[in-house]
Amino acid sequence: MTNEQTEKWQILASEVVMQHPFMSVEMQQLQLPDGRIIDNWPIIDAHDYAMIVAENEAGELLILDGYRHGLGRSSWQVVGGHIERDEEPLATAQRELLEEAGYASDNWTSLGSFIVDANRRVSHAHFFLARCAHPSTKLVSDDLEQSEIRWVSPAEAKQALTDGRVAISSSALALALALDVMATGEH
Repeated sequence: MTNEQTEKWQILASEVVMQHPFMSVEMQQLQLPDGRIIDNWPIIDAHDYAMIVAENEAGELLILDGYRHGLGRSSWQVVGGHIERDEEPLATAQRELLEEAGYASDNWTSLGSFIVDANRRVSHAHFFLARCAHPSTKLVSDDLEQSEIRWVSPAEAKQALTDGRVAISSSALALALALDVMATGEH
């Protein structure tokens, strides 16, 4: 018997207790492999999303600097957005880079896909590196959250990961993954 078969929890009952356009919360009754029952285990279903680290011809990285309400302050972050219904993660990444920054790229590298919270699910996060990003259109953003666009060196981005300028885990992970790929020369 594999670990998955011995460790998989059985869902005995499930009820959606909150429904919102941005997320839903489902409470599950679970039976563990050892027979114990857990009542009211929350599973959160937020939109899956894509995060993009864009690198220009000069080797600089695109950073958005702006306020995020969940954080309660400004932070450096990378381009990102929710995946629309029936949209592929790469298509989302390409669309978001254009919508949020006015840039495009023909050189995309997947940096991986991860579950945000292994206990409650939350969403799948898909990370990409867009190399040779170039201006494509005039930026016309309708986002509630306005950000300043700046280009920084990889060394400054790396420093920002530890000095508090990058305070959002998804942006931190995207930058760390991209910096690793850039340092090793992988595609």
